[in-house]
Amino acid sequence: MLERLRTAITADPWRTATIAVGLALIGAIVGLFVVSGGDEQSPTSQATTTTTVPMTTTTAAAPTSSVPGGEPGSPGSAVEGVAAVKIDNSRPARPQWGLAEASLLVEYFVEGPISRFAAVIPAGLTGVMGPVRSLRPVDADLLPVLAGVVVSTGGRPFVVQDVEATGIQNIVAELSSMFPSEGNVDPYDTFVDLDLLEAAVADAPARPVGIPAGDLPDPSAQAEELILPFEGSVIRYDPSLGYVHERAGEPFMVLDTNGSNPTPLTHDTVVVIFAAERYAGYNDVNDVPVMTYDVIGGGDLLVLHEGGVVEGEWRRNSLQDGFELFDSAGNSFGLPQGRIYMAIVPRGSQVSYR
Repeated sequence: MLERLRTAITADPWRTATIAVGLALIGAIVGLFVVSGGDEQSPTSQATTTTTVPMTTTTAAAPTSSVPGGEPGSPGSAVEGVAAVKIDNSRPARPQWGLAEASLLVEYFVEGPISRFAAVIPAGLTGVMGPVRSLRPVDADLLPVLAGVVVSTGGRPFVVQDVEATGIQNIVAELSSMFPSEGNVDPYDTFVDLDLLEAAVADAPARPVGIPAGDLPDPSAQAEELILPFEGSVIRYDPSLGYVHERAGEPFMVLDTNGSNPTPLTHDTVVVIFAAERYAGYNDVNDVPVMTYDVIGGGDLLVLHEGGVVEGEWRRNSLQDGFELFDSAGNSFGLPQGRIYMAIVPRGSQVSYR
């Protein structure tokens, strides 16, 4: 595993030089402008360390077909969702409202040590959710196969343009009346009214299946604890609760969609995908580089469910295709139904389980 990751680090699947130069030029042009819900305040950047996940060196066989198409929530999908809501995860934004109700909660770094969530929500969810924040470059590649609608506070003009060019409907707080403040201070004062949101997205186009449903292969190991690089993130397995999140030695507490009933964030299944990290072409307001991730291509994979660990690889052939999952022997598999947490971490990040 370590040898495979060393090879990946020296040969990441970067986009073509033409696109990279183009993005850098656009970033330079728009770099002076910050829109609502823009960059976080962050004085430091995230360090890259050596991956310590114990994985086999067997290479998965190339997939013979893409993930079957269908609507989110169909039998072929492990994720039921009608919209993806961008949620802040800086410390002043906590405790967030409604995270526990997401069908899929995706986390990734945005700049420095700060991460952000994309919460894919099911139909029929009521109340409010937030704080809502801005789009990031990875969203253009990630979200179109997970939901037909994204809720955000906007973003850099070229980022918004890239997201909307995929065909996903972008509902922006500044342009809508469905966003109460809930009394928080700026910029953590934007929440989305889920009742109004569902009415607005009732006719949103169906999206292809982003994460296949199915049975997991036999685990290669057992683990009670997973350590991730997000601000002292530890996820512990509790047979009665599922996977319980901690941050910096404390339970990661969230509120329900009514802003009450604080409880630890838990999930039924945890997925970790290792992806190539690269500069997004602009810096935040503290001049910290904003990063993005190649979620089209492939890389190493961990899946944790009911105390077991499955090691393997993820593949994704194009923007239109969902994720394909393979165990260490090259056999494809899907995820069981339930609440899923997905961490997108840079190749070379410190990740371990025990």
